[in-house]
Amino acid sequence: MSTTHDFDFLVGHWAVANRRRGADGVWEEFPGTTTVENHIDNRVQIDHYDAPQFPGRGHVKAVTIRSFDEIARQWSLVWLANYSTPDTRPVVGAWDGDAGEFFLTLGADDPGGPLELRFDWKRYTDDHALWSQSFREAGEAGGAWELDWTMELTRIA
Repeated sequence: MSTTHDFDFLVGHWAVANRRRGADGVWEEFPGTTTVENHIDNRVQIDHYDAPQFPGRGHVKAVTIRSFDEIARQWSLVWLANYSTPDTRPVVGAWDGDAGEFFLTLGADDPGGPLELRFDWKRYTDDHALWSQSFREAGEAGGAWELDWTMELTRIA
């Protein structure tokens, strides 16, 4: 069951090894960093992401806002970046032990939609974690998820 402390291990400064599949299907690797802080009695976490050499986008700066709903026992995650129009629809889900799954369904009117989006978090240790993003056609319950981005995080401080 999720708690306000699920993401506490992320507080600090991290090196990020990004691996992202481009539109041409080729995997690209590039470095980044992220700095994470807790706010509002651990109910909100803000993650400042920086990738100076993001392929095809140049210097990317982004913020992830994670907020915890005490009643639903779920987290809502919103990614806001300098390369896109703000989209505040959250990816919603929960942790089970050292793994978290978070979902969002994009409609037919969304670019590339309709799609189901999934974020997976894995905490290996308090100094090593993995985030990944996958998608599949909406309505393909039981269909295969297609991985298109991973971030391997290693604590710097």
